[in-house]
Amino acid sequence: MENASLIETLKEMGLTGKAGAIYLSLLGKRKMTLSEISRETSVKRATCYEHVDELLGKDFVIRVPVGKRTFYSAVDPQKVFTTFRRRISKIEGSILQMSAVHEHAVNRPHITYYEGKRQIKTIYDDLLKTVGDVYSIFPAASFFENFTEADYDEFDKSISNYALKSRDLFVRDKHYKKIKEIRDRNGPVNKLDKRLPPWFTCNVDVLIYSEKVALISLRDLSAIVIENKDIADLFRNMHSFMWKES
Repeated sequence: MENASLIETLKEMGLTGKAGAIYLSLLGKRKMTLSEISRETSVKRATCYEHVDELLGKDFVIRVPVGKRTFYSAVDPQKVFTTFRRRISKIEGSILQMSAVHEHAVNRPHITYYEGKRQIKTIYDDLLKTVGDVYSIFPAASFFENFTEADYDEFDKSISNYALKSRDLFVRDKHYKKIKEIRDRNGPVNKLDKRLPPWFTCNVDVLIYSEKVALISLRDLSAIVIENKDIADLFRNMHSFMWKES
């Protein structure tokens, strides 16, 4: 193997190019002084100190005192590799710990709070950006306490115009007929719905879309949006179960 290839390998092990060249030179000698290393490698003596210190710190080289003189000797490559492998093992352990921290941060639910009619409308706007299926549990009576038929008509028209499909479970109440009329007028192509049984009561609009779950308390106009894949999947599965049973 040529020296250039060996130096590249040593770079992979964390050495600079000149430090690698010094180590290779020392491998071919029993020991050398700093001056000899400088002459052998054509590295200036002033910078030789820095590179030799690097090799000492990374256990590639050892000092060999002989009388008042200090020589340097290369550590056997097998021992170097053993030390390097121990370091890699330690790094792997740290990487696992850091990955756990990252995994926790990535998968930790992101929760946003909303208050007031204007902020709640931003949730409905966000839903319209979804490509795919949207699932809802909709209590019309609670909705119309603070919103109008025109508000619902506008929202329903928007759903008809976007590339999403909705599956809506309606709480059974006196507004269902009016809701159906609006939906049929705007086009039911991408909208499916069922009515929940009479015993099911609810004042919260539940929206499941993308990796988000929105829980909108329509009576006091407050809401939370939870962004988390596992939680969204759970609500989707519960909705699917309720859909089959309705």
